[in-house]
Amino acid sequence: MKSKTHPPAKGIIKKKERGDTASLPSDIFKAAADISDAGIVIVHQDKVIYANTRFLTSFRLNMKDVIGTNLLRFVQAKDQPVAKKEQERNRNIVYELKGYRGDREPVDLEVSATPVLYEKKVCRLLLIRDITTRKSVENHFRSYSGLLNSLPQAIYVLSSNGDILFSNNNGTKMAASVTKDNTSPLGTSLMDYIMPEYQNTTKLFLAELKSGVGAGSRFVKFKSMGEPRSIEMSAVSVEWEGGKATMVVCEDVSLEEQMEKSEIAKQAMLSVNEHLQWEIEKHAELQDRLKKMVEEKEWLLKEVNHRVKNNLQILTSILNLQINQMKDNKLVPVIREFQNRFFALTSIYSSLYRRGESEEIDLSKYLRDLAHSLSVSYAGPENKITIACSADSMFVEYDDAITFGLIVNELISNSIKYAFPNGRKGLIEVKLKKKADQVSLIVADNGIGKKDLLKPDSNNTLGLQLVESLVTQLKDSQIIETISNKGTRYEITCTLSSKVPEKAVLFKT
Repeated sequence: MKSKTHPPAKGIIKKKERGDTASLPSDIFKAAADISDAGIVIVHQDKVIYANTRFLTSFRLNMKDVIGTNLLRFVQAKDQPVAKKEQERNRNIVYELKGYRGDREPVDLEVSATPVLYEKKVCRLLLIRDITTRKSVENHFRSYSGLLNSLPQAIYVLSSNGDILFSNNNGTKMAASVTKDNTSPLGTSLMDYIMPEYQNTTKLFLAELKSGVGAGSRFVKFKSMGEPRSIEMSAVSVEWEGGKATMVVCEDVSLEEQMEKSEIAKQAMLSVNEHLQWEIEKHAELQDRLKKMVEEKEWLLKEVNHRVKNNLQILTSILNLQINQMKDNKLVPVIREFQNRFFALTSIYSSLYRRGESEEIDLSKYLRDLAHSLSVSYAGPENKITIACSADSMFVEYDDAITFGLIVNELISNSIKYAFPNGRKGLIEVKLKKKADQVSLIVADNGIGKKDLLKPDSNNTLGLQLVESLVTQLKDSQIIETISNKGTRYEITCTLSSKVPEKAVLFKT
């Protein structure tokens, strides 16, 4: 049972103000009560003192069965405590209870109670309505609500003006995707959820249904937080709470629409795929031919490298024979310098040939081998010079490796010739450091120090002119020359890259 406060009927009773009770002139009241479609009863001290004709007819009673009796006798036992409590309170209220007609047939009742003055007595005016039919409809609907909520479609019941009176669970979810919250769509208009361009056709469709002209279904677009959804809308007229209403069933067919578009796209893709398959076969044939050409070119490149290495070794051997046959000792150092330069190139090609397909050289190993070779080349009783090499492990392209090798060869040769005169003992250090893509090469000796070797107007040796030229072949390069009484030091810094190098910058300290 539920109860709620309810204002008195307009024109029959006066609203209670400041503790006063509305007064009812008996003659006017009786005239109005006789034409009322609700059962009207006036109770004084729990006894009925008036009942209109509508009440007597609806509850199958006559006047003598009612006047002077307590209405609780017509209330079912389980609802009597509530009814008795409301009698005692004598307040404005509307509540529901279960009662009996005069023949003891059960009936559902809605009671509107308000205190009044009737014939100068403080009484209670009761408007009693039979709601048995309404309750039956509500109970009948509740038995189907679980089924409606289990359906995958969104279901709405609309009033005559298109407002939503009922929504199943999926209907609420569909509306929530438009409003971006989970509030109930009850009381809102269905048109709030339909795209503007489909609203007129939807209104016409529902109007035709109400007039009995048409029925069936229509396709509309529903709003969404993303792309609008394609909805197949079906509708049928229904009875709802004693009046006419429209039940609308909305099925989301966006997926089917997408699948249909996908099928068209699939057929197009099959056609494209057949053409691509033909092209792939042709490309595979071309790829096989290109692969064979690349293999042939790689073999030729290896052969060229091998022959260049052999030719350089032959030249080195010829120079070595020439040195052994020379009687002019002044020419021997000159020829040996050329021999060392050839050896630097020969070592590069030997390393490249051993690396196979790779075009990179282990620069640290190459410089150590080169330093050792120079130490052996200049070995002799009068030579008391030690060459030490320390290098971080790194791999560089062979063009850069050749440049580094020739620079080291020239700087070591220069130190051996000029830094340690008259058989003086000494040390030449070669250091190679790497940090990120920056490389630092240091060649230093602890000899006597020879000044101004890199000045443009000085009588540079061929080796130092070659060093200056070689440094410019490295990217972002610079060479710093430091000369003191403790020896000579050259530091070359650069960035390893395959790009065209910038011109070297010379610094002196």
